[in-house]
Amino acid sequence: MKKITVVLADDHSLFRESIRKILDMEDDIEVVGEARDGLEAIDVVKKTAPHVVMLDIRMPRADGIEVVTTLRKEGCKSAFVVITALDAENQITRVSRAGIEGYVLKSSGLAELLYALRTVASGERYVDPLIASKLLKSFSPHAEFKSKIETLTIKEKEVLYWVSHGLSSREVGRRMILSNKTVQNHMCQILKKLDVQEKSQAIALAWKWGLTEHPPTEDEEAVSN
Repeated sequence: MKKITVVLADDHSLFRESIRKILDMEDDIEVVGEARDGLEAIDVVKKTAPHVVMLDIRMPRADGIEVVTTLRKEGCKSAFVVITALDAENQITRVSRAGIEGYVLKSSGLAELLYALRTVASGERYVDPLIASKLLKSFSPHAEFKSKIETLTIKEKEVLYWVSHGLSSREVGRRMILSNKTVQNHMCQILKKLDVQEKSQAIALAWKWGLTEHPPTEDEEAVSN
């Protein structure tokens, strides 16, 4: 089994060591490096080239977003997951704009952390459900988005429904009897129609407008038409 390699960057040694012990118990994950501050994180990531970097936003010498920005400019291919106690709107917006793949609160459970790590390692993005709705505050007026959601096909709404409930593209494909590529194409169309950049933003809109209450049906599409 090919393991997901991980670098941990956090200035709190106890938290970092606790996360490492948890990850070391997973058969498909290997921690290959640790860092106590931003500059050290940059150096460790360059040396180890991990699949995933899990880091705090607030760190000495360089914060998490500065670390990501610096490494991206130098061609780093690692996926980044921010683990932080912060959920302020301005921090969420900064994370989204930096192109960070995952955002997890320190108050989240172990299952949430592991799911986020494996999700970004597979090439997808993840935002903790507790803060996804905050992304709406940086969007255009809600009425405009409601009209855009109404342009989604029944199939696109169903894909968005299952993705909003935490399923990966492959899991959605198995449930809807679609190829992984087809599901990803549907997601691209969903993002385009809703005029958003991130899957997490589309998910936030789905929760806002009630698309997550139950799977859409063909009958509903007929009534709307």
